[in-house]
Amino acid sequence: MKVPLSWLRDYVDPGMDAQALAALLTDAGTEVAAVEGGGEGVRRVVAARVLQVRPHPAADRLRLCEVDWGGGRNPVVCGAPNVREGMLAPLALPGAVLPGGRTIKEAEIRGEISSGMLCSGAELGINDDASGILELDDDFKPGDDIAERLGLGQPVLDLEITPNRPDCLSIVGVAREVSVLTGAPLLLPPIRVEEEGEAVERDFSVEIIDDDLCSRYVARLIEGVRIGPSPLWMQHRLKQAGVRAISNVVDVTNYVMLELGQPLHAFDADLIREGKVLVRRAREGEEMVTLDGVRRRLHSHTLLICDPGGPIALAGVMGGLESEVTGSTRRVLLESAHFNPASVMRTAREQDLPSEAAYRFERGVDPGGCLRAADRASVLMREMAGGSVRRGAIDAGTGAPPKARMNLRLERASRLLGVGLEAAWVKDTLKGLGCEVAEGTGKTMEVTAPTFRPDLEREIDLVEELARIYGYQRIPSTLPSRRARGGGLNARQRDLREVRKLLVGMGLHETISYSFVSSEENRLFGPAEGSPVVIANPLSEEQSEMRRSLLPGLLSTLQYNYRRHLEDACVFEMGRVFHAREGERLPREELWLGVALMGRWIPRQWDRPGEDADFFTLKGIWENILEALSLWEQDLRPLRRGYLHPRLAAELVVAGRTVGELGRLHPAILRDRDLPPGVVVLLADLDTLLGLDRESRQYREIPRYPAVHMDLSVLAPRELEAAAVTRVIWECGGELLKEARLFDLYVGKGVPEGQKSLTYGLTFYDLTRTLREEEAKAAFEKIVCGLKDRLGIRIRS
Repeated sequence: MKVPLSWLRDYVDPGMDAQALAALLTDAGTEVAAVEGGGEGVRRVVAARVLQVRPHPAADRLRLCEVDWGGGRNPVVCGAPNVREGMLAPLALPGAVLPGGRTIKEAEIRGEISSGMLCSGAELGINDDASGILELDDDFKPGDDIAERLGLGQPVLDLEITPNRPDCLSIVGVAREVSVLTGAPLLLPPIRVEEEGEAVERDFSVEIIDDDLCSRYVARLIEGVRIGPSPLWMQHRLKQAGVRAISNVVDVTNYVMLELGQPLHAFDADLIREGKVLVRRAREGEEMVTLDGVRRRLHSHTLLICDPGGPIALAGVMGGLESEVTGSTRRVLLESAHFNPASVMRTAREQDLPSEAAYRFERGVDPGGCLRAADRASVLMREMAGGSVRRGAIDAGTGAPPKARMNLRLERASRLLGVGLEAAWVKDTLKGLGCEVAEGTGKTMEVTAPTFRPDLEREIDLVEELARIYGYQRIPSTLPSRRARGGGLNARQRDLREVRKLLVGMGLHETISYSFVSSEENRLFGPAEGSPVVIANPLSEEQSEMRRSLLPGLLSTLQYNYRRHLEDACVFEMGRVFHAREGERLPREELWLGVALMGRWIPRQWDRPGEDADFFTLKGIWENILEALSLWEQDLRPLRRGYLHPRLAAELVVAGRTVGELGRLHPAILRDRDLPPGVVVLLADLDTLLGLDRESRQYREIPRYPAVHMDLSVLAPRELEAAAVTRVIWECGGELLKEARLFDLYVGKGVPEGQKSLTYGLTFYDLTRTLREEEAKAAFEKIVCGLKDRLGIRIRS
């Protein structure tokens, strides 16, 4: 949003230069990205009367002019085709400075002296017309300073407007901000419409068919207009604001849009068939030609302005060529409406038609300002193009929505900001922002937000406004009181952070993958029970359901790395999986941990080959996680899952609860995914795991007396889990047994068919004295007897 400072000062004079004003607005949340112009001001350009025009003796396209600029008569060589005797034009005297720093000097052109230069509108930066000399209005007199009269060279503020502040997409909106920030009075443009003739409803009607996309449509009729150029001051202001001047009628609609923030459109009223305006959705495949001459195919969701013969405008985006205002237009039907922001945005993007009007409609135009903008434009058109304004205005639709009302508690606002706010200042500030303020009960104010501030919905929004205007830089920085409870992580968050820190510390890399997978992946990797959550509008078939397992994302990461010759990858993800719940709209969400190891766990070094990750590597990682969470009662049970190796898969059991699974991927899955052999994965339900009761950590004293170490080898059936043997050893070992570690498993020569050899290292000691060998042997024998009696296994000889 470009705001010419000379234009802004028509409504508020803050009494400060452009740089200071830019800093003030930026501090209050309306960022000024740049201050343009103001440094290379136009100098020594005056109005001059052309007294005489004659041919140049040495050049066919040049003419010799004599001009009177009030301080003398100067000869000027001019090549403009429109120069003529009697016209008033801007003259750049010798020594004059034009926009861009161009300096004019007295020169000899084809043997003739030129003491100055007659200027075009483009050369002065007033408009883009470089085809001829700029002709001045009769209001000018020879000698008048052009820069002073038109405000040339004045600075322009380039504002970055946030999407929640559509009111600042207007000069008046910015002026309101400046007024409340500086205390300077706000002088809004007066609007007094002089109406004539019969009511406009006699000749025209408006019907809103699709009122969900258009809540209000105001129309005024101006008759007897004469199309021509707009005044120079208006052309210059439009150019400073980044809008091209076209004609007086069209320029007025753009001027009011910039001034009040309400986009307008002017139709040639005589080209509207039957005098009926219809606001409706397009019919699928319907076509129209817009003002840029492009024939556009429309869709059924596109909102149109139509007459009985068809479309005459894309609502809120661009008018149609059939109803365009041209030089022959004598009657103008002026549109001022409120369109649905999403509808305008969709049409503008779909048709690739960005415009100043669409930019404002997308962010939300004030529905309560439609009539005011139409009245303002009618007054200006009457002044600029002549004619008369027909009596009354058509105002169709539901009108402005109810204003938001809220209660503001002064004590709470002061506490939130950390400053004592005076009631009088708060009231004046909110009124300055356009709110209506009434005294409530006690220290409460009843505040009604204006319709041009859709962002004011709750009490906290008002507190934010007070903070902006008070000045963020003025709010003191204070530390919380000692009694205030500081924030922090809860127990669950601490546990999750601990698990993440542990995995990263062991060399794993965390990944994040999409929550969308294909139905095939959900069927293959998801749990057998439950149903998937199907996406209503999927991006693709491969992302048609919410994931029921973290494995698809982890395997995609491994596959991506392996195909790029990164053969060693150890990754994990903490993410949510989703399951549909019968009879409920929202799915069930569960937090899971997924780990996948591919290739080497210990990298290859120059002097050693490294170590491949396998089932037991991942088992060790799992045990480290349980230890970090103080969960000691854990077990592994055989598991058969379609995507896991039938002999290297286990169910994770903690405190008697199944919390996940661990195993090597099935060779068929590896072939299908183009992955190397030996990939192992782990899945754990963190919600269940973190909900289990913990055992507090217990630390043992370091023994001061010698320990007794003994090895125990037993023959056990192959199907018997080693964990069962370990459990019996601990139960029978008594208080003297301090360590039982399985360090060897052997199957082969010397071991009977169907059995395996398990060898444990047992450590016995007493913290208070030296343990006698007979005591250790007695404890050892209890273990041997317990294994024989409970599990039916014997010592290996």
